[in-house]
Amino acid sequence: MRDIVFIERDPYAPIRHCYTVSKILYQGKSPYQEIQVIESPEFGRMLILDGVVQLDEKYEFLYHEYLAHVPLHAHPNPRNVLIIGGGDGGTLREVLKHDVVERAVLVDIDKEVIEVSKKYLPTLSVGFNDPRAIVVNEDGYRYIQDYENEFDVIIVDSTDPVGFAHVLTTEDFFRYVYKALKEDGIFVAQTESIHYHLEMVRTIQQRLKKVFPIVDLYTSVIPIYAGYWWTFSIASKKYPVRSPVREVKVETKIYDADMHEYAFLPESFYNKLVNGEYKY
Repeated sequence: MRDIVFIERDPYAPIRHCYTVSKILYQGKSPYQEIQVIESPEFGRMLILDGVVQLDEKYEFLYHEYLAHVPLHAHPNPRNVLIIGGGDGGTLREVLKHDVVERAVLVDIDKEVIEVSKKYLPTLSVGFNDPRAIVVNEDGYRYIQDYENEFDVIIVDSTDPVGFAHVLTTEDFFRYVYKALKEDGIFVAQTESIHYHLEMVRTIQQRLKKVFPIVDLYTSVIPIYAGYWWTFSIASKKYPVRSPVREVKVETKIYDADMHEYAFLPESFYNKLVNGEYKY
């Protein structure tokens, strides 16, 4: 019997990944995108949107722990958190590990991604059962425009920031984020690969610098993402972000105080990258 192989069709990367599939658990289409969940003998269950792998059970912590814990540990009292996107629940799960968090609002336009994750990805979607979680099925770009001085931390856990998610990388959106944050708020978003999406990384950094006084970049190596060396753009109204300001008490697989600091690019390389001096 021949193996079933899934070949990723990521239009935003110059390579393709392929995966051996032991079982197709779900295949459907929402009003917004195609949704699949497959079982891989190597990576466990995998969520695929529009032909692009979003996560795998084996390595998803390398993404979700960094996306959530770096901004939350850089803030002394992150009681109110907004997550835009993240319908699989992985970022919500990590956010709710913080006892200081009183409310975590998850805004994802696609309700079906959430329902599929609840059924097929229980290790990620556990946070939806937490009474502190509030789920809103709306367009995150429009949702945030109604708030001012509301959130301590805002996290964008979107699909590739191109196509319909492109608005989440615009200067207008970052100004809405700034307004929705409290006076000492912190913002973070996943911003693609250093190598395959370098110009996008630079552009987002430059746009954030027009809005926030403190802007930085940290990374994680994520095996299933094109380019592997993945970036997270972080911006703060008040606090430096390169070191945790609270003791790390949450249970994690890789994140800790040392990894928080090591995740940030050395300032010399960061400056070369943002200023366009880093070339290959």
